[in-house]
Amino acid sequence: MVELQYSAARLKAGRVGCSVPQERMAQQAREIAAKHPCASHPLFDYLDRTQLNHEQICGFLANYDAHASLLRRLLLKAATIMPEEAVGYILENVRNEYGNGNPDHRHQLQLLDLAVRAGVSVEELQNAPIEAGVQKYMELVPHFYFPQNSENLMLPAVSAGAITATEILAIEEFRHMQNSFVHHGLEHHIWFDHVTVEVEHSDESVALAVFFSDTEDGVESVLVGLNSVLDANMHLYDGLLAAAGG
Repeated sequence: MVELQYSAARLKAGRVGCSVPQERMAQQAREIAAKHPCASHPLFDYLDRTQLNHEQICGFLANYDAHASLLRRLLLKAATIMPEEAVGYILENVRNEYGNGNPDHRHQLQLLDLAVRAGVSVEELQNAPIEAGVQKYMELVPHFYFPQNSENLMLPAVSAGAITATEILAIEEFRHMQNSFVHHGLEHHIWFDHVTVEVEHSDESVALAVFFSDTEDGVESVLVGLNSVLDANMHLYDGLLAAAGG
């Protein structure tokens, strides 16, 4: 709560001139993500050219579900450290993840339905092992979605950068996953509406990053969160690739 009060005060007073104009922040965030090695991870090419078998679909979706379930909860926690003016940037994302008010439409159920339609049972998903890379990612990202202490960084801005990194890369993740499920006639499954939805989320999350970019320490903090989660994505994609048999 102390950090929330501190951050709200920083947004109202004591501005330090910013070296990155706000109108450049969104472009810079996307450029950093596009140039990061995770954006060209071998996972994406593998999904584009591989018809996953039963075991690979099970492993891949189980591991994707594990990390996505964590991220949904971390979004809720991130909202609690945002100043009042910034909370709204997260709420639409959270609402969509949880079915826009209809629990039967939440994203996890869409993933489970995709698995079942591909011939994988829910029990098989629950029993599938979580790969080391995915576990490492899940260990790292809470420190950036919900940072708890730092003497030099604005903690909500770190979280904003972390969310931005996830949402920008989610567009690529779903685009390539959709390519893989073409082989099973499931490329139009509702779960792949994420290709469109995540574009909207990236706009919202980049707007959240821009919100904090009018001070030097805000920009620095956003970039710490952004780059740290991009780095963590290397572990995630290593794990997803292994789960998919690559």
